[in-house]
Amino acid sequence: MSSLKLLIYGLCSEQSALLAVFGTQPVWQRVLLFLTGHLIASSLFSLLLAISFPKRFVVLRRGLLGLFFCFNFFVPAFGAVGTLLILLYFRMFLSSEERTEFSNVPLPPFQAESADLGSGMGEGGAWSRLRTVGLPRELRLKALLSVGTSGGHNSSRLLQHATGDSDDEIRLLAFNLYERQEQKIQQAISASLEELKQAKTAAVKASVCRNLAFSYWEMVYSALAQDDLRDFFVEQAAKYAAQALQLSNRNPALLVLMVRIHLQKRDYVMADEAIQAALAAGADPLKLLPYQAELAFYARDFQAVRAFLMRDATVRFRPGIGPVAQFWGAR
Repeated sequence: MSSLKLLIYGLCSEQSALLAVFGTQPVWQRVLLFLTGHLIASSLFSLLLAISFPKRFVVLRRGLLGLFFCFNFFVPAFGAVGTLLILLYFRMFLSSEERTEFSNVPLPPFQAESADLGSGMGEGGAWSRLRTVGLPRELRLKALLSVGTSGGHNSSRLLQHATGDSDDEIRLLAFNLYERQEQKIQQAISASLEELKQAKTAAVKASVCRNLAFSYWEMVYSALAQDDLRDFFVEQAAKYAAQALQLSNRNPALLVLMVRIHLQKRDYVMADEAIQAALAAGADPLKLLPYQAELAFYARDFQAVRAFLMRDATVRFRPGIGPVAQFWGAR
């Protein structure tokens, strides 16, 4: 039915309802005729407004019909006049075309600069989502992808946890991300080994050995190697770190790495010697405090543990060592 027919039928129904009020029939008949004609007119006017309303403003068609029907039915005569005015406004004064000035809005500069940031989900949020089986798969997949874009020990632990998930899609994605992290480091190791074969000067060899030491250690730190393979990577990291130190003995970063390697191998005497060498080479004493506290703990010198942790007031805010410092009462 066209809009013009709806308008004509609506006006005729409303006119019939008004004429019934002034008729000579009994009161109950006049009321019944008025309500019938007014009901038909209200339905036609509400339908007319609904189909004439711009589509971009329509969210719920039934709600819109109900609104217009109530407006017409509970405001006799004047509701029809209001309907005609609204219809006239939308037909003559409001264009149905899209407003082009708001169709494209350029991004602010700061959003373009921040486009390279991570996915915005911390390790705690990702961990809670991965462990909550009842969450929708989309949320858990986003958490897993967020973990996969970051490296480190905690990231690998979360991926290992996800490899045992009951959801096949999440489990396969976790395996894929886990292998990607491992392959990335393995490729760096292979490239460095090729560079070492072609290196001719001591400075180049020292730089390549340093990269190899940290790459092998990354496999251990990120928990990408287990059991015997982990021991192999520890030995390789120690081997190339020692070679780099022979070529460039005053390298604080390498000496700190040697501290971590000796602690991993439970060689506490060599770890203490590496700490002293790192301090002598100019390493930041605050970075060595956790390792000194760890050595004191293994020696059962608990007062020294607390003393080391209290030297740095910010140690209780660091990830990993922070809860330990708080337990020992460091302020």
